[in-house]
Amino acid sequence: MAEGERRRQAWEEFFSQSEAAEKGARDAPMSRIDDARIAALRMKYEAELMRYPNVIGVSEGIRMKRGKPTGEPCLVVYVKQKVPRARLGKGEVLPRKIEGVPVDVVEVGAVEALSG
Repeated sequence: MAEGERRRQAWEEFFSQSEAAEKGARDAPMSRIDDARIAALRMKYEAELMRYPNVIGVSEGIRMKRGKPTGEPCLVVYVKQKVPRARLGKGEVLPRKIEGVPVDVVEVGAVEALSG
């Protein structure tokens, strides 16, 4: 299977799992408050998070653990490549939580524009 096809399938699987988890989280009674709070935190901290090396995006989402959605709302930070904490410098380690909200780091590889 070609590299491009593997990436496409990985993205489709990731987004289908994320959509299912987000739907379940939205059905929870406190989710509207959580959604608004997380959106506000993203707007407040996005520029700061984008200054970390390797970070290519920030969004609101559902925390993933071992490739499975947990249903827990979080800030999602997208990186080109996950790097073990031990190999990162003091100012390169992303926070685990921001104002009590979990931060989920998701490796997405290099992002390239596709031509039509």
